[in-house]
Amino acid sequence: MTIVTRMAPSPTGYLHIGGLRTALYNYLYAKQHDGKFLLRIEDTDRTRLVEGSAENLQNVLASVGLIPDEGPNNPGEHGPYLQSERLDIYQDHIKNLLASKHAYYCFCDTKRLEDVRSEQESLWLPTRYDKKCRYLSEEETQEQLDKKTPFTIRLAVPDNKEITFTDVIRWKITVPSKDIDDQVLMKTDGFPTYHFAVVVDDHLMQVTDIIRGDEWIPSTPKHVLLYEAFNWEMPRFAHVPPLVWNNRKKLSKRTGDVSVEAFLEKGFLPEAMINYISLLGWNPKTTEEIFSLSELIKRFKLEDVHKAGAVFDEERMEWFNAKYIAQYSPETLWNKIKTYLRRYDSEYLEQISHFDEKFHFKVLSELQTRMKRLSEFRVITGFLYGDTQELTTDLFLNQKMKIESLADVKKSLELSLELLKNREITLDTPDEIKEAFIQEIQKHAMKNGQVLWPVRVALSMEQFSPWALELIFILGREKSIERIQKILKQI
Repeated sequence: MTIVTRMAPSPTGYLHIGGLRTALYNYLYAKQHDGKFLLRIEDTDRTRLVEGSAENLQNVLASVGLIPDEGPNNPGEHGPYLQSERLDIYQDHIKNLLASKHAYYCFCDTKRLEDVRSEQESLWLPTRYDKKCRYLSEEETQEQLDKKTPFTIRLAVPDNKEITFTDVIRWKITVPSKDIDDQVLMKTDGFPTYHFAVVVDDHLMQVTDIIRGDEWIPSTPKHVLLYEAFNWEMPRFAHVPPLVWNNRKKLSKRTGDVSVEAFLEKGFLPEAMINYISLLGWNPKTTEEIFSLSELIKRFKLEDVHKAGAVFDEERMEWFNAKYIAQYSPETLWNKIKTYLRRYDSEYLEQISHFDEKFHFKVLSELQTRMKRLSEFRVITGFLYGDTQELTTDLFLNQKMKIESLADVKKSLELSLELLKNREITLDTPDEIKEAFIQEIQKHAMKNGQVLWPVRVALSMEQFSPWALELIFILGREKSIERIQKILKQI
């Protein structure tokens, strides 16, 4: 049997970070068993659709490397993948349920349903449908149909039955049928509800394992009843815990900054995000923390997912991000930065496009360990590309370095400029630069800081930056000369 999992989001907005984790677990489980991971868009709730969100969902999944084996963008044998294109399928299956008496027509209008709910609430009773239409005779039902009375179709929940299913994470769960409402399966507009469509689709798409958030546990007994009504083989269920903030409040879909897209824009690497969220609620049973997607496929086990909610910590995810940034070669990292800038800061990418790639590599080789997010590239390295601050003479003065006046600054910069202009001295490597400057400083009986501090400030005009010798190596002899000369003219 081929293992088939699916992600079935509603196109009602952005992909939530918790939704990404659920998609990841589905992907890992399928790939681990040489199975298939499907994407289905559940767009039957027409009142909540957000234009473009279905496309965005697919783009985000692609951005983080979770490519479905089948879906709207790469159809296969299980399509169509938009529920709105499967309406004829649902109509055929609802007829079967009506014929077998597992479903019934309900002609109650909105006002009556509201009245029933209000009365139940006033008596402190559970709010659910009172089954009025369930016991209509065939003649009464047909009369209403002939009159074209608007109707829904409801699930006929059996009386005095215990509905039991096994959850991979939570083991055996039993719910009495008296606690289950006669759920609407087909709405008055002819569109199915989630509860009906999801069962039909999962069966027809041959989904073997349903991995979803634990907010769907109360709905699962309804789905079990539908599988039994159709006499279909039951899939395996696994309900994963929610993600929560440090205050234990659940991450809200209504909070835009928990969308995957928002984190990508903040400069998080897809692979770092995937690595971090995989560990939220899952125990790899090792002290290791850094896992590639291929490693996660080998190691992941649904049985090792915790029942309790997992705390999402953006600072912790940032730690993972910094680890990934630091481990890449400058060439690889530059390609990732280019991709980021192309998407979120194309103006700056255009601004620095005239620089030779080798310069970018040199910049990153020295500064990438200072970056925690891709979005910091411009902030941390901007001064090297000419994006410098205005002259602030106070930055040069430093009592600790024995620089107490601008005269001291000028003396140190002139000494450094003379060294840089001496073409007989080779300054091609960090070691050569260090040796030349140390010799020159010693020759003039000065302290390292007296010379190197003003050079650092002159080359960066930043309060915090790499040390002077690193800057000279990155910028090169000519650019270093140019910047020091410019500063000398201003002080």
